[in-house]
Amino acid sequence: MAKNAPTVPRIDGPVFLVLAYDGPGSAAVRDEELEAHLDYVEHNHERYLVCGPLRNPGEEPLIGSFFLVQADTAEDAEALVAGDPYVRSGMYADIRVHEATAAGGRFMGGVIWESAEAIRAAAS
Repeated sequence: MAKNAPTVPRIDGPVFLVLAYDGPGSAAVRDEELEAHLDYVEHNHERYLVCGPLRNPGEEPLIGSFFLVQADTAEDAEALVAGDPYVRSGMYADIRVHEATAAGGRFMGGVIWESAEAIRAAAS
């Protein structure tokens, strides 16, 4: 058991962090596609571990979106995100996909490790 948080099961399968950065004219596209985007997220909510808008610290304007996606492959994660009306409309100038490990936090209810020694090899 971890020292300061409950140990929780690791998420089954790969997880990908998708960072999507707005392009020119994104505010108008976001407004036009908002309902379709929200509908798409709702229909696929079980594939998203968490997602939402991005802002620069302390600023109000949106600069993009993030999606933490459970998918079999990076291509599968990209295909899921590609179906989003925001992506289909060309709103984002840059989309980056990274493999990630959901290792701990409030949304998870704890951490996936039992001790530092248990994960030392994977963390190196």
